[in-house]
Amino acid sequence: MKNICLFFQIHHPFSFQTFRYFDVGNSKSYYDDFRIEREINEAVTNYYLPVNDFLLKLIDQSKGKLKLSFYISGTALDQFLIYTPKVLNSFRQLADTGQVEFMGGTSSHSIASLCENKEEFQRQISLNRERIEYYFGKKPQVFINTDLIFTNRICEIISDSGYPAIFTNGCNKILQWRSPNYLYSGESQKKIKILFRNDVISNEFSTFLQNPEISKQLFANFQAVRVEEPVINIYLKYLTLGGPEMISKLHVFRKFITIINKSKRYRFDLPTVLMEKFGPVSEIGTEEPICWAEHFHPSYYPGNELQTDAMNQLFKLKTQTEHLDNTNLKIDWQYLQTSDHFHLMDENHPAYHEQFSNTFIYKSKYDAYINYMNILEDFRHRLAAEKARKKIKPKVLHQPIHKPLFARPNHQYQDFYE
Repeated sequence: MKNICLFFQIHHPFSFQTFRYFDVGNSKSYYDDFRIEREINEAVTNYYLPVNDFLLKLIDQSKGKLKLSFYISGTALDQFLIYTPKVLNSFRQLADTGQVEFMGGTSSHSIASLCENKEEFQRQISLNRERIEYYFGKKPQVFINTDLIFTNRICEIISDSGYPAIFTNGCNKILQWRSPNYLYSGESQKKIKILFRNDVISNEFSTFLQNPEISKQLFANFQAVRVEEPVINIYLKYLTLGGPEMISKLHVFRKFITIINKSKRYRFDLPTVLMEKFGPVSEIGTEEPICWAEHFHPSYYPGNELQTDAMNQLFKLKTQTEHLDNTNLKIDWQYLQTSDHFHLMDENHPAYHEQFSNTFIYKSKYDAYINYMNILEDFRHRLAAEKARKKIKPKVLHQPIHKPLFARPNHQYQDFYE
């Protein structure tokens, strides 16, 4: 019996506003707050809340047969908290059914995994894992990296961080003659399991929701999966289910779920269950990064000359950001690493196509690069100012009292700011 894993990705970046060189050092915000608020409110109202309600009912009607998995990026979680906290309750309701799992990731959908210094990547992994457990009641067991970026080195770091499995893109560059419909183990870290996105079926399923006429082609691809291959991993954006044509899409989705639930050949399952049921068939790995970034090829990273330079300049600041006490600087440091900023430095980004809004602030990849570097320069100024502030020792007017005058013997006092 074939096991189908349905993964939905939810991600919203903190988009930058226009930041000119003359804005450096003038305390101007980096973020387009109006755009961010508008986009997250639209997504929650027209996509997430109604689709979550639909899935809750569908899970109940399916009587335990429908199982789903979600990856929610760290920046999306932050925006939910700031603008629409009620949507977190909606996702928590899905988690409480026991039929939905939430995957782990980085704390800001960042490119930290491409940094030579692994400590930043490990810190973000740990922070995100704690947040997912806090919001949804269960520690994530499967790691999904930003844009599904994968290398042997990343695999080792994920394993060392306590994750038993990682999910990545099933592209030809790594699979070659192999099938994405098995579990594999790491080439350099054999105890971690690797799950692959079925590229063909995932892309067709996304198209099928908008164009049900290709159903024969979709199910033909399901039929083409060999008998001995146990897993089909479908990974797509959650936004695909909502929007202006949401009613028709959900109707198509319901029909698909009904067909699978009635089938004797297929069933839905959770990735943690698959990890227990099936062992790896062989080792697999790659030294060069693979990924899944919509509109870009699987060998997208490390990117073009603009992207690599921006990444190098960013991670040169790594040592200066250690031991920061300034909360705003800590947050900005994480948001500067979000992959979307680097995607915009590529001429193939869909935002440069004619059908996109004229309000888009960049006209070319060079505009995106210059804007990012201006923000990075301002961030350097702020780091230098913070360092200078720490060196200034305040005058001590009196000897501070470390304990209350009438302290009880052996009484322990806790610093609430630890």
